[in-house]
Amino acid sequence: MDIKDVPATAELSRRGLLQAVGLGGLGLAVAACAGRDVGTASSAGGAVAPKFIDHLIANVPAFESTDRAFKLSAQALSGSSSFTSYDGDMQKMLSQELQFPALGVNGVHSYLVADASVGQYAQSLTNKKIAYTNLSNRLPWFAPNGPRYNGYFIGNVGGPFAEEAYIITKILLQRGGGKGEAILLGGPKGGISETARRFGVNRALAEYPNVKVVGNAYTDWDTTKARDALAALLPAHPDVKFVVGFNDGVAQGAIAALKAARNTTALVCGMDGDPGFLEQMQSEERIVATSAGLIAFSGVLAAVRLYDFLNGVKFDPTEVFIDTDSVIVDTPGAAGELLNLTGEDKSPLWDARKMSRKLQGDKWTFPHKCVVSDPTNFLWGDRPGTNRTPRPAGFQWPTEYQRALDSGQIDKVNTDWSARFVDPYGSVRAKADYKDGALGTFKRMGIA
Repeated sequence: MDIKDVPATAELSRRGLLQAVGLGGLGLAVAACAGRDVGTASSAGGAVAPKFIDHLIANVPAFESTDRAFKLSAQALSGSSSFTSYDGDMQKMLSQELQFPALGVNGVHSYLVADASVGQYAQSLTNKKIAYTNLSNRLPWFAPNGPRYNGYFIGNVGGPFAEEAYIITKILLQRGGGKGEAILLGGPKGGISETARRFGVNRALAEYPNVKVVGNAYTDWDTTKARDALAALLPAHPDVKFVVGFNDGVAQGAIAALKAARNTTALVCGMDGDPGFLEQMQSEERIVATSAGLIAFSGVLAAVRLYDFLNGVKFDPTEVFIDTDSVIVDTPGAAGELLNLTGEDKSPLWDARKMSRKLQGDKWTFPHKCVVSDPTNFLWGDRPGTNRTPRPAGFQWPTEYQRALDSGQIDKVNTDWSARFVDPYGSVRAKADYKDGALGTFKRMGIA
């Protein structure tokens, strides 16, 4: 089956924007308590002007993307946002988190390298009455709206990691004639998003028996680690035909290694749609495709949801698990068009104020396709897929959440969100060969 026959996004990074700043450089003043007993300042009309922290890792292009979008959205909502890096060190992460209350922080957006730390991290913020949104770390049999978080763990934003990886890998293998050696360059071993993307890559590889995987490395999403890993593998596999980068930064490291080895035959794919990679894609014929949609938009969505929560907006219980779509970018023209829309010198593609329920009442919109996720699906529930963890004995979803699931609230919310969706990517899709997004691909195919 050709990838175009599969039934039927992305303001992105500013290279060098982020620095691994210490907490002392965040410039956040301690604020008076207001709203939900959270440190806040007031803006016009009595709305909370938030003080946010984006708690990520420096020098990762995808996180640069989400931070820029997060900052711009906080500004649009009359608030402020500062970035701090924990450098992938979980002890440093937890130590920094303990200092947030004294800095006047009332909302946090983060990605944690160790998924198992989510519960402890969220509980610590809850204890200090700090609102929290999480990027990507979606644990099996774990609900953000459990009673112990008292509403402060607003939820988790993920993407169609498995589906986009499946589509991008198929495009790569088709472009190379469907045969040859392949090397996989993943992210952090055991990470939820890495595991999901590996699931999608392997689903695609299973359809190409003449493609042989001859190497694999885990890179922690680090461009330099990816470059060094591929450089170590290339001497034994000088004729490798396909290099699957599990994100764009990893793929950029791969390209550097291929150039250093004077390899002109290998084709490369990435995922995330980072600006630097989109720019390279227009001149590097070896770059076949990337997917774009989650990372930067997740920053906008996180800022808006934190702002609305701090201003008294009540969310539906099912909204704790949100999936965002990915636009497929598989031509230089599509890459150029997406860069034209989302480059670092451009105005924000997504209007945070129009997305805010606090500011818009019932007239808020979604400028990016999103759905509420089914907790029984292949990503982290009962159905076969990326979740290898059996349902714990006696496990129950939180009462309010289970009641919403039983009443069919997921379908109602998704129908409402679909009606609010305004697609800003028409010009990108027009120049791409693959016109559809990634979200829902497996369901349409009957895989999950």
